[in-house]
Amino acid sequence: MIYVTQGHEKGVGLEIFFKSFINLEGNNQENFTLITFAETLKSNLESLSLKFKIDDNKLILDHVQLKLILLTNKNEPESTTALLFAINICNENDILLTLPTSKDQILLNNKVLSGHTELFRSYYNQPDLPMTFLSHDSNFLLLTDHISLDKVLPTLSDKNFILSKIRLCINNMPHDRNIREVFFAGFNPHCGENGIIGTHDKIITNVLDILKLEYPTIKFHPMMAADTIHFQIKDKSQLFIFGYHDQGLGIFKQRYGLSGINFTQGLPYKRVSVDHGTAFDLWGKNKANSIGMNFLLNEIKNW
Repeated sequence: MIYVTQGHEKGVGLEIFFKSFINLEGNNQENFTLITFAETLKSNLESLSLKFKIDDNKLILDHVQLKLILLTNKNEPESTTALLFAINICNENDILLTLPTSKDQILLNNKVLSGHTELFRSYYNQPDLPMTFLSHDSNFLLLTDHISLDKVLPTLSDKNFILSKIRLCINNMPHDRNIREVFFAGFNPHCGENGIIGTHDKIITNVLDILKLEYPTIKFHPMMAADTIHFQIKDKSQLFIFGYHDQGLGIFKQRYGLSGINFTQGLPYKRVSVDHGTAFDLWGKNKANSIGMNFLLNEIKNW
């Protein structure tokens, strides 16, 4: 089953999901269940001018049906409520699709967290859960993500932390993304110029030596400068590893725009989301671009 959590009630998540969902081919719609609140569901459907009927925990929309789980408890923000409900029912054969929300709506134990991935790390007590982005022809792993720049290099000084993230990433890729090549972006400009600019990149040399022994069928390339590494992109059997959030996502978003998947590995199930946010300014206007959701749904339908 693919469980979909509603995201922010006044974001474009439900809009882009419905636009993509009704255009799925074959019987793929049967595999989806939307976890949402009734009033939020109705207000979003009405803003899209879609004919719909909610009948016995099922949404009849256009020519297709969608299973529903309608929530009523609002002790937490709607995004958090839907997400925690989904976490409690997902198993290893399921996929969790989280629609975009704002960070102030992601709470756990009354603490505001900086994103979905941080909630999963805290909930499962796994601080090394990787944040990976998938495109049609590449995979990007961020060794650090939603932390301040002054914490990046101290975090990247932990060899075991880096190794754990990379192992979780490689070992939990979708079956059609079997990794055969791995590329590392240097942390410092020009990979540190042999220590002239900085020595922080030396830890990757030690990491490479270990990974080559653990994964003999994968080709691990020497470190490359982060500003030119994207010229190596060829296909989705490649993994590109970046030290921090904007170092990788600057390249990813410039190259792929909205067509990317935020993929969390190492959970008891697969978790995905589009790689963009809520676009509050577009809510209720029926103008949101669903190209990212189209890509995501067509990618995960065979997972």
